[in-house]
Amino acid sequence: MRQIAAAAEERDRPAVVTPLAAIADAVRGSLRADPEEASARRLRLLDTVDCRLTRLGWRLEAEPGDDGTERWRLVSGSGRVRAAADLPSPAPKLVDDLPDGPLYRSLVPVVGIRALTPGPWITLAEHRATLRDAEGKVRCRLLAQTAVVDGGGDRCSAVRVGRLKGYRADAERVSERISRHYGWSPASPDPLTTLAENLHPGPEGAAYPSVTDPSEPAGPALRPVLQALLDTVEHRAEGVIADIDCEELHDLRVAVRRSRSILTLLRADPPDPALERAGAFFAWLGQVTGPARDLDVHILDWRAHRRRVPEHAADLEPLGRYMKAERDKAYVRLVRILQSKRFRDGVKRWRATLDATNAPWAASERALQPIGKLAGRRIRKLYRRAVEEGSSITDASPDEALHALRKTMKKLRYVFEIVRDAYPRKPVRAILKRLKELQQDLGDVQDTAVQADALRRFGEAMARDGTAGPATLMAVGALAEDLELRRADARTRFATVFAPVAKPRFADRLRRLTRSRTGGG
Repeated sequence: MRQIAAAAEERDRPAVVTPLAAIADAVRGSLRADPEEASARRLRLLDTVDCRLTRLGWRLEAEPGDDGTERWRLVSGSGRVRAAADLPSPAPKLVDDLPDGPLYRSLVPVVGIRALTPGPWITLAEHRATLRDAEGKVRCRLLAQTAVVDGGGDRCSAVRVGRLKGYRADAERVSERISRHYGWSPASPDPLTTLAENLHPGPEGAAYPSVTDPSEPAGPALRPVLQALLDTVEHRAEGVIADIDCEELHDLRVAVRRSRSILTLLRADPPDPALERAGAFFAWLGQVTGPARDLDVHILDWRAHRRRVPEHAADLEPLGRYMKAERDKAYVRLVRILQSKRFRDGVKRWRATLDATNAPWAASERALQPIGKLAGRRIRKLYRRAVEEGSSITDASPDEALHALRKTMKKLRYVFEIVRDAYPRKPVRAILKRLKELQQDLGDVQDTAVQADALRRFGEAMARDGTAGPATLMAVGALAEDLELRRADARTRFATVFAPVAKPRFADRLRRLTRSRTGGG
């Protein structure tokens, strides 16, 4: 049955629904209303910290069952149940831990490796009434819903008019009367959708800020970008301390690397002490966050292998426990660092520098250059270096050569993305697509090699302390071999993904774009 929604337009303080019997009596016209039926249920809404479900207009409901289970339902914006599953309580945080089925397959492309965090408990009261004609035929149904967040939180209400086949006109007339009598718009979302938006406002701190005016002096143009990146570092540090999921640390490290790219762009001669101090701080932060991130990556790959090769899942459980224990120890050390005086002082000093209206934002010749000209020159230089490094790579080149190219590509991409909004969108998308493909392949080469080496070390350590039997050690060896095969595949793909980036056509496009609005060659 298709629904015609009528909900309060006041989003911040939604109105409470008038008793449904009174609404039905006011809008039924010549129809008669059956006695209303009432029910209530308690549930929680789940979403990722970056609101991936809410942004799609979806909501994930978790409702407790009578037998210690939870009923999860994935509901679209139209109210259609896309998938559902009964899960043991407490339910898993990661989609990867869900059993295979429609719910898993619906969530994994959207949620990925982010954790699902539950919101507060909500009580949803529902009242239903049926409108019939003089012959007793059902013409439409009314559903009044009031959702209240426990603990005196938000409250939201709505009325939905159910339209039946062949009686569209009746439903439309009733919906129009509800709108006229009570001021509710038929286009407004239902209460749970509204609460989902209120309860999951989205993460603070922009991960990928960009300048928009290529003619603006570099210092003033990059200052708000650096401020946004520092906001991200601070907020993602809070997420790491709360151990929301592994992507909090990843986003923190990306913000650190982007900050370092900008500081390199602004580096003056003689060096500015404030910028040099910030550069040292971010270099230290990138180093101390590395071990925990490496273990996160190892665990993610272990999870993925467990899905790909289910026959190894049981044998790999000891490896998962070992890596989780190592990861927990690494995170304890990392949390101490993020709560340390050194971290707080570094953030505070850099914040004070960014808030200052004088040097280094207008003190050097480089900071006064147009950001488009300065960044364009840096992009072209890094691109030339990348082509030179990539063109010298052969099948016999060591992995270190590809890793060096990967670092150059990261720097190139970060600088390009700093000014991406200053250029036309279509060519920017095309260039970034090629850069990301190459960077992904180079990352696969490096990451699989590092992970295979780490797995061998883990296996040796588990064998020494007796936490792994022969079956587990064989499964670890098989996983290391799988990584080596994937590394070999990535190396084989390298020539294919590098060729489009090295073509003169790509070079000309990049050169024209980075010179077109900078005022300089």
